[in-house]
Amino acid sequence: MEKRLQEYTMVFSNLKDGDHQFSFSLDKSFFECFEHSLIESGDINIDMDLRKSETMLVTNFVVHGTVDSLCYRCNDPLEIDLEGDFRLIFKFGHEESDNEELIVLPPEAYQLELANHFYEFVHVLLPNRIVHEDGDCNEDMVAIMKQYLID
Repeated sequence: MEKRLQEYTMVFSNLKDGDHQFSFSLDKSFFECFEHSLIESGDINIDMDLRKSETMLVTNFVVHGTVDSLCYRCNDPLEIDLEGDFRLIFKFGHEESDNEELIVLPPEAYQLELANHFYEFVHVLLPNRIVHEDGDCNEDMVAIMKQYLID
């Protein structure tokens, strides 16, 4: 894992069984660690509630903030508000899981690498089409595109 993403690795082996809360922030330096990201930068906060037991870790995440991307229509910058909840269960064992909410960790695991999960959470919250509201696109670019549209 890239050194800049180490702050999104959480050591759980030293935690007592029970409930714990953590907060993480994602900014431009986070998104720069991922090639071909649709997101150029952002200001995202992720609050994590973790319930630890001997056999599993149950995590609930609340994601909120804004990200910066480019409009698919006019290619100008666009700020997108994001908000959502996610749940992951990390179970200790050796069996495989087809459930995307259930991640099986080896019994000797002692930490969670959360960066890829956070990256996925943010991308799942993006709209299907990243475009400005009607009338907010770059007028010059829209005019150029209309020249090449076939009716």
